[in-house]
Amino acid sequence: MSTLALLVLVIGIAVGLVVIGGAAYLVHRHPPLLGPSTVAAAVATALIALVAAVVQTGPQGGGAGTRTVAPTDL
Repeated sequence: MSTLALLVLVIGIAVGLVVIGGAAYLVHRHPPLLGPSTVAAAVATALIALVAAVVQTGPQGGGAGTRTVAPTDL
């Protein structure tokens, strides 16, 4: 994995933790927001699962530049 990919991953995790912490603080200070925040968390979980499934599938191959030519193929 490249350095840029790792940096993006670390920044994404940091931002995610800040958002989760902010939401927890908001619900702790304003208990009536527990219902809407639970629904938002469920929707976010579903979206993350969808993105994870798409990323896990990855490229299917067969595109341009995927075949190397050996000297015996010439």
